[in-house]
Amino acid sequence: MTYEQALAYIHGRRRGLPKPGLARMRELMRRLGDPQDQLRCVHVTGTNGKGSTTAMVAAALQAAGYRVGRTVSPFVLEFRERFQIDGEMIPPAALAALTERVKAVCDAMEGEGLYASEFEIDTAIAFLWFAAEGVDLVCLEVGMGGDTDATNVIPAPLCCAITPISLDHTAALGPTTAAIAERKCGIIKGGAPVVCCAGQDAAALAVIRAQCARRGSPLFLPDPEALRVARIGLSGSTFAYRGLPYALSLAGEYQLQNALTAIEVLRVLAAQGLAISQTAIRAGLAAVRFPARCERLGERPTLLLDGAHNPAGMAAFCRVVAAQDAPRKVAVTGLLRDKDAPEIGRWLAGAFDALYLVAPPSERAADPAHLAAAFAAQGLPATPCASLEEALAAARAELPPEGLLAVCGSLYLASEARPLLLAMGRGERTPDR
Repeated sequence: MTYEQALAYIHGRRRGLPKPGLARMRELMRRLGDPQDQLRCVHVTGTNGKGSTTAMVAAALQAAGYRVGRTVSPFVLEFRERFQIDGEMIPPAALAALTERVKAVCDAMEGEGLYASEFEIDTAIAFLWFAAEGVDLVCLEVGMGGDTDATNVIPAPLCCAITPISLDHTAALGPTTAAIAERKCGIIKGGAPVVCCAGQDAAALAVIRAQCARRGSPLFLPDPEALRVARIGLSGSTFAYRGLPYALSLAGEYQLQNALTAIEVLRVLAAQGLAISQTAIRAGLAAVRFPARCERLGERPTLLLDGAHNPAGMAAFCRVVAAQDAPRKVAVTGLLRDKDAPEIGRWLAGAFDALYLVAPPSERAADPAHLAAAFAAQGLPATPCASLEEALAAARAELPPEGLLAVCGSLYLASEARPLLLAMGRGERTPDR
């Protein structure tokens, strides 16, 4: 199997199948030799921030000298981003070989009526690769929810982390933050310690406390009173926490919340005997990189890229934009149909002067013309465009050098926009389609 054949097989899985549950994933892993049982994991769930938190923990563990596997969901630039060891993506040949191995098992299971999803196959590949490479630790990001997520076939992790919980994927996870928290708490097992972010939704936190007590897992919360912020900007932040200084490379005030969660996870791991120094934690936070998370890709005008795609994520990003001193701020955005467009539009209207709408590269993309009408009703001028290139060119044309242009609303859109924004930042003309 070639790399291209592997991608075609993985991405060719039928959507809408299979039904939620772990029985199928457990059977797949059993037939593959249960490689996940060889791994020591930090398991991270939440609505927003789980990717950034996972990246910070992984960077600090790597700085401490550990060989660290990490899963990323979803990818932004390239599919191989999903599988990383010490920040390096899986080689194409390794992905092809592991996909061929997983496919052989899946083919046999399908003959028995057991159909594995794309994410289950991705997760199986990750477990096989990490085990074969003998990583010291794995930072494992949940795909969606927790209890029935494919990643939840691991035994008790070294630590669970729960980032901010808000309303997203409500059709699958439930209509309230409490209901969603119940699902996400499904990763808590075996008395493993749990770190929950500061400022967690009150209803969600009540559920988390109850589930930790029921499952015999100690709960750790960051202390926001111990945070002293020195500087927040598009190049990152400097702050002190519990009297110790840190510099964080990721931009946005909301990343401080994720950083405190990551620090507490690392403190929990150190208490278990892992050799993690304050020097390593500081080095990890200073070095961490994560594309499409309030990422600045150019200046004059300021070019920002963010994957915010639900109201809580958009609120956090728009607060960053609102804090910027720019005479005019314009966004290019596109949403999927299942997102809360009115609430997202409310945040966009408070941060931007104008909006250009496009369809993200997904069959679930919302119609830009319909979104434009909805956003216009909220007082935000919104222009539907036929392509991302058209939208970027129009947005750039109306901005002074001191202005700000942001692309946000979908990680699918971020993936398409990043190379175009990088070219724009270099002064190159946005190509026509």
